[in-house]
Amino acid sequence: MRILMPSNLFYPSNMGGPARTLYWLAKELVANGVEATVVTTSNFIASGLVQEDEWLDVDGIRVRYCKGNYRFSAKVVHNACKEMRQCDAVLFSSLCFLPNFFIALWALLTRKKIIWSPRGELFDSAIKGSKCKLFYFALLKNLFAKKALFHATSSTEETHIRKYFGQHCRTVVLPNYVEMPKKIERDKNPDPYFLYMGRIAPIKAIDRLVEACCKSEAFRRSSYKLLLAGIREGDYYKQLEKTISDHHLEERIQFLGEVSGNKKFQLYADARYLFLVSHSENFGNVVVEALSQGTPVVASKGTPWVTLEESNAGYWIDNSVEEITQTVDQLIEQNDAQYADMRHNAEQLAQAFDISRNIHHWISLLVDSK
Repeated sequence: MRILMPSNLFYPSNMGGPARTLYWLAKELVANGVEATVVTTSNFIASGLVQEDEWLDVDGIRVRYCKGNYRFSAKVVHNACKEMRQCDAVLFSSLCFLPNFFIALWALLTRKKIIWSPRGELFDSAIKGSKCKLFYFALLKNLFAKKALFHATSSTEETHIRKYFGQHCRTVVLPNYVEMPKKIERDKNPDPYFLYMGRIAPIKAIDRLVEACCKSEAFRRSSYKLLLAGIREGDYYKQLEKTISDHHLEERIQFLGEVSGNKKFQLYADARYLFLVSHSENFGNVVVEALSQGTPVVASKGTPWVTLEESNAGYWIDNSVEEITQTVDQLIEQNDAQYADMRHNAEQLAQAFDISRNIHHWISLLVDSK
């Protein structure tokens, strides 16, 4: 079995979870005898980390990093279509990466299996009423709704796929599976803090988390901090800084910038809770990363993480400032026994998303999809 994966981002890109998700999937497929070829861009990869416009071996994955524009790369189209004749299936990880449209047309003409993962692009918060996007999705529906298999990472995303591609389109729901990191030893007496990890972007509703901490009497009385890890830039970041400054909480709510590697997982391990209160998420890899270190998670109902409450490994809440504030108050007052149970449950829940334990689902999908 040979699979082609055209993508706008791929490891070691530092932009967003899909780049790592696709890498983990390709790596585990290769380990199980599937030949994986990735044609991608070199965007958001630090200079000198990869050789551009050459075929490379990345952990057994055949990868070509094409230099060019982030939104459209003719090189990606050319190289992916050239590789098409050698593959059995094509896995797309974006609807809106324009080269995928032309590659998918070629896959259609050459009768290849097409599996398409929208990865949150059909959520209302991503479309934002754009007439251009709605027209484009209607075009994709006419061309591919009966030919492609659409992959959703949650039942909520599946509902959105059916909304735009029809109730009878073929779908499969598989969560993002991740490569389980090694367990980091937790600091025995860490200074207590809540953690946000990810992009500093409006869709993440970090402003509501910050405002909630500013309003929480328990937070202000306690020694807790809120640490925000992610690239600091843009007007949204400046807006958050102003809110923190207006409440004189610069020492308690801190931006860490981008973190990676062992430092990132040490942050997860030592955190009291991870917060992900986004307006919408199709998955949220950071949740699994935190759970893998035994750290419970507070996720919004804009994410698919109801299982946190079902497994007593965290909370699934509305992302209103009022409810986040109430949750912060509750967590600060939580007793040690309850918290110890949650940490144990968090680590157990993470195992359900281990890609090495679940790769058979993807292999069956590739073999059985028509």
